[in-house]
Amino acid sequence: MSSTESSLDSSPPEAPPAHPEPAYQGPEFHEAVAAGPGLDPLVHADPYQPHLFYRAVFAVVRWIVFHVFRTTVEGRENMPPPPFIIASNHQAWYDTAFIVSAFPKRPVIYTMARRDTVFNGRWKRWLVPKFGVFPIQPAQGELDARGVASVYQLLDRGAVVLMFPEGRYSKGRALRPLKKGVAHFALQAGVPICPVAVEGLEKLRPFMRVKVSIGPPIRPDPPAWWDLNRRVQRMLDGVRTSILRAFGLFTSGTRTAADRLRAEYARLIGASNPGTRRL
Repeated sequence: MSSTESSLDSSPPEAPPAHPEPAYQGPEFHEAVAAGPGLDPLVHADPYQPHLFYRAVFAVVRWIVFHVFRTTVEGRENMPPPPFIIASNHQAWYDTAFIVSAFPKRPVIYTMARRDTVFNGRWKRWLVPKFGVFPIQPAQGELDARGVASVYQLLDRGAVVLMFPEGRYSKGRALRPLKKGVAHFALQAGVPICPVAVEGLEKLRPFMRVKVSIGPPIRPDPPAWWDLNRRVQRMLDGVRTSILRAFGLFTSGTRTAADRLRAEYARLIGASNPGTRRL
């Protein structure tokens, strides 16, 4: 299925849609949600009531994405009901605009940014949260406790959170090793991961072809007897496979791609730690 801007005009309901009760939610999630009004004041609190600035910028960005560029969206029928986590490859700083434009106007799609740089001025702390950006303060690749709590509290409110599990920019269809944070969050919160592959953004030029492919959701429903670390690895494998399949690499049957995947899985399993939340 392929769609453009016209197919995204229908606005979802103002209230969060009903979604199935998750089979499992972990202690980290319950602890963060139990904090109640402890949501970081720099986080936009209601994903179904976007700020006027968010709505205005969303409309302008979406017009640019579908009119200045030849952007197509495939797999829109694969979107699960919120809350969920979008896990995408990361080619450039501007690919967030194309990803957000491929999804409905509501709920807000939240992204994270460093507290010490993006939120380091009074006007930034006033303006940036209105666009669904919330602060984190990573140390050695691991999120701070307040940033982790924000992710869980937003998912509990029915939000969509965008993450880039590669951790830094990739080139073309080459996918860097995925960090485990995205799978850990999904398993703790009991929400699906929506894998997304963005293609064609290596060099930004007007009227260039861009494709956003949305894969089937990866749901956190592994056997109950698996330990958390194995669950994280299983979901991570599914995210990588979905993104590669969207690029046409996983189904190509090439030995090189398969060998790289097997080697990376072995490395991740050997170096895994169920307590990490690396992004």
